[in-house]
Amino acid sequence: MKTILIVGGFNKNGYENMAKKKGNYQVLFHDGIIKRKSTSVFEKLIKQADCVVLLQATCSHKTMWEVKKLSKKYSVPVTYPRSRGISGAIDSATKLLNNGVYFFAS
Repeated sequence: MKTILIVGGFNKNGYENMAKKKGNYQVLFHDGIIKRKSTSVFEKLIKQADCVVLLQATCSHKTMWEVKKLSKKYSVPVTYPRSRGISGAIDSATKLLNNGVYFFAS
Protein backbone atom coordinates (compact mmCIF):
# COMPACT_ATOMS: atom_id res chain seq x y z
CA MET A 1 0.00 0.00 0.00
CA LYS A 2 1.36 3.41 -1.00
CA THR A 3 1.53 6.20 1.56
CA ILE A 4 0.65 9.82 0.85
CA LEU A 5 1.73 12.63 3.17
CA ILE A 6 -0.56 15.64 3.03
CA VAL A 7 0.82 18.86 4.52
CA GLY A 8 -1.68 21.66 5.02
CA GLY A 9 -5.43 21.62 5.20
CA PHE A 10 -7.87 20.84 7.94
CA ASN A 11 -9.89 17.75 7.07
CA LYS A 12 -7.79 14.68 7.88
CA ASN A 13 -10.77 12.31 7.76
CA GLY A 14 -11.84 13.66 4.38
CA TYR A 15 -8.39 13.03 2.91
CA GLU A 16 -8.30 9.51 4.36
CA ASN A 17 -11.74 8.63 3.00
CA MET A 18 -10.98 10.00 -0.48
CA ALA A 19 -7.61 8.20 -0.60
CA LYS A 20 -9.29 4.88 0.20
CA LYS A 21 -11.88 5.48 -2.54
CA LYS A 22 -9.34 6.49 -5.18
CA GLY A 23 -6.83 3.71 -4.67
CA ASN A 24 -6.68 2.36 -1.16
CA TYR A 25 -3.80 4.64 -0.18
CA GLN A 26 -2.67 5.25 3.38
CA VAL A 27 -2.66 8.92 4.39
CA LEU A 28 -0.28 10.65 6.78
CA PHE A 29 -1.44 14.14 7.65
CA HIS A 30 0.05 17.30 9.12
CA ASP A 31 -1.92 20.54 9.28
CA GLY A 32 1.17 22.55 8.33
CA ILE A 33 1.25 24.48 11.59
CA ILE A 34 4.64 24.33 13.29
CA LYS A 35 4.32 23.78 17.01
CA ARG A 36 7.04 24.87 19.44
CA LYS A 37 9.16 26.03 16.50
CA SER A 38 10.14 22.42 15.80
CA THR A 39 10.21 20.97 12.31
CA SER A 40 11.54 17.53 13.28
CA VAL A 41 8.08 15.99 12.88
CA PHE A 42 8.30 16.59 9.12
CA GLU A 43 11.41 14.45 8.78
CA LYS A 44 9.71 11.48 10.44
CA LEU A 45 6.62 11.80 8.23
CA ILE A 46 8.53 12.30 4.97
CA LYS A 47 10.65 9.21 5.61
CA GLN A 48 7.42 7.15 5.77
CA ALA A 49 5.81 8.64 2.65
CA ASP A 50 5.89 7.56 -0.99
CA CYS A 51 4.90 11.07 -2.05
CA VAL A 52 4.07 14.44 -0.49
CA VAL A 53 1.15 16.73 -1.29
CA LEU A 54 1.99 20.25 -0.15
CA LEU A 55 -1.04 22.52 0.04
CA GLN A 56 0.81 25.83 -0.09
CA ALA A 57 -2.21 28.02 0.57
CA THR A 58 -2.79 26.39 3.95
CA CYS A 59 0.67 26.30 5.52
CA SER A 60 3.40 28.75 6.47
CA HIS A 61 6.42 29.61 4.36
CA LYS A 62 8.66 27.96 6.95
CA THR A 63 6.66 24.74 6.65
CA MET A 64 6.80 24.86 2.86
CA TRP A 65 10.57 25.35 2.72
CA GLU A 66 11.24 22.68 5.35
CA VAL A 67 9.06 20.10 3.58
CA LYS A 68 10.69 20.88 0.22
CA LYS A 69 14.18 20.55 1.72
CA LEU A 70 13.46 17.23 3.44
CA SER A 71 11.63 15.79 0.44
CA LYS A 72 14.66 16.50 -1.69
CA LYS A 73 17.00 15.02 0.94
CA TYR A 74 15.05 11.73 1.03
CA SER A 75 14.11 11.70 -2.69
CA VAL A 76 10.39 11.75 -1.99
CA PRO A 77 8.43 13.35 -4.85
CA VAL A 78 6.29 16.40 -4.08
CA THR A 79 3.22 17.77 -5.78
CA TYR A 80 1.79 21.25 -5.32
CA PRO A 81 -1.89 21.17 -6.32
CA ARG A 82 -3.49 24.50 -7.15
CA SER A 83 -6.69 23.42 -5.45
CA ARG A 84 -7.11 23.29 -1.69
CA GLY A 85 -9.84 20.69 -2.06
CA ILE A 86 -9.73 17.09 -0.94
CA SER A 87 -10.19 15.47 -4.34
CA GLY A 88 -7.59 17.76 -5.96
CA ALA A 89 -5.00 16.81 -3.36
CA ILE A 90 -5.62 13.08 -3.71
CA ASP A 91 -5.79 13.28 -7.52
CA SER A 92 -2.38 15.00 -7.56
CA ALA A 93 -0.87 12.25 -5.43
CA THR A 94 -2.51 9.51 -7.50
CA LYS A 95 -1.09 10.93 -10.74
CA LEU A 96 2.32 11.25 -9.17
CA LEU A 97 2.33 7.67 -7.87
CA ASN A 98 0.67 5.94 -10.82
CA ASN A 99 2.33 7.72 -13.73
CA GLY A 100 5.82 7.61 -12.33
CA VAL A 101 6.27 11.29 -13.13
CA TYR A 102 8.22 12.72 -10.25
CA PHE A 103 8.75 16.37 -9.45
CA PHE A 104 11.35 16.67 -6.78
CA ALA A 105 11.62 19.84 -4.78
CA SER A 106 14.24 22.15 -6.20
